[in-house]
Amino acid sequence: MSNRDFWRGYWSLLFALVAAQLTQQADIIMVSHMGGAAVGAYAVLMRLAFVDVVAMMALSAVASTSVVKAQRAGQTACAVSQIRTLAVGAGVCCSICGLLFYPWFGERLVGDERIASFIEDGVFWYSVAAPFRFLSNVSAFVLHAVGRGSLVVRWKLIEAVAKTAGNYVFMNLLGLGFSGCFVSGLIVVFCSTIWCNQVLASFCNSWIAVPKWNWTAQFLRATACEAQRLASVQIGVLISFALFAAQWSNQHDISRLNSYAAGQTLMLILFTPFMALIRFLSFRLAGWDRSQYLAVLRVVWAPGTFIAIGSAMLLFESQDWLGRLYGQQGPWWATLVQALAISLPIRFIANVLRAILHAHGDFGAVAAVDSTALWLIAVPLVGLGLYADSPILAYSSLVFPEAACATCLWCWLTPSDVSDMAKRFHPLPLFRRR
Repeated sequence: MSNRDFWRGYWSLLFALVAAQLTQQADIIMVSHMGGAAVGAYAVLMRLAFVDVVAMMALSAVASTSVVKAQRAGQTACAVSQIRTLAVGAGVCCSICGLLFYPWFGERLVGDERIASFIEDGVFWYSVAAPFRFLSNVSAFVLHAVGRGSLVVRWKLIEAVAKTAGNYVFMNLLGLGFSGCFVSGLIVVFCSTIWCNQVLASFCNSWIAVPKWNWTAQFLRATACEAQRLASVQIGVLISFALFAAQWSNQHDISRLNSYAAGQTLMLILFTPFMALIRFLSFRLAGWDRSQYLAVLRVVWAPGTFIAIGSAMLLFESQDWLGRLYGQQGPWWATLVQALAISLPIRFIANVLRAILHAHGDFGAVAAVDSTALWLIAVPLVGLGLYADSPILAYSSLVFPEAACATCLWCWLTPSDVSDMAKRFHPLPLFRRR
């Protein structure tokens, strides 16, 4: 297999994920111009909805793998119909959960009436959109799996432009303010759902189908495994938001929360290539021999680490410009950007190891390492940094836990794996040029 053949499909997946992130970037930038607590409210609402995010990401990841397996068995239409049924069901459950519990959780989480009021304004529209959001997101991964990734890229770019225009209309021209951002989101995702239904109809006879019991049980088990890992990260970030928002210290300052909230949104787009890499390598390497996985390290690490270091240097130089873009300034913003830059090369190495272990089926190993580093290192560092009013200590939570994960994931490889890998570094017949 040539390098070009191996990487086919990665760029369409990456560009689609980046295009999807442009929507949230537009949201946070436009919301930031409202001033006050709007930025914090938007970010906290997104974190309150971690159940939606975890379920949707886990469903999408498992859906793409299931569709590929079904395609090889000639049962694509049946699998797609069943997957869409489960996506709608999960979306309805999350919609009900959001309507019932998110306003209550938001009020008790932030302890700030201004932020809680903003959250209450947006949560209704966000929750109503959940079934359409699930169906649209899962459909995008299904289209990637059946080789129509370029279509998804165009779709997500159009969606981002439409969402930005909708924000301007509803937030400014119609005067809906903060809630206008979420009204726009509901309309755009509803239109996207109708469009993707038409595209999927070309190879799917029925819109939805009652899932078979055995297939559903297997699908949901796989989804639960992936959701467990994702939920740990989401809960950890939510706890960090609570620490930033809590008024348990004389050092409490809403600017710290706003900087952290804007930084979290910046992280979404910075870490998108890593997310695409994990999904792509896990999908591409599934079923390969373990020795072939190890051979991938040299091919991927060499250019990838160089790109990650270059991106880190660029991020260092862009902190002032990014501060103006996100409406943030001061030591808490500057230190966050610097910590993100330092973490990029480390995060890249760790994510390649995660992808290889996922491809081999070691989901439990990755989940255990990530969860341990998060709860024993990251969250305590955030708390200590806030208590001491030290941005350096608080944002070291972006660097040290990831370094610990990379070390532990590397050590998870057995001695025979390491020995075998060393033998295969020169040459690599897996990626010979043709």
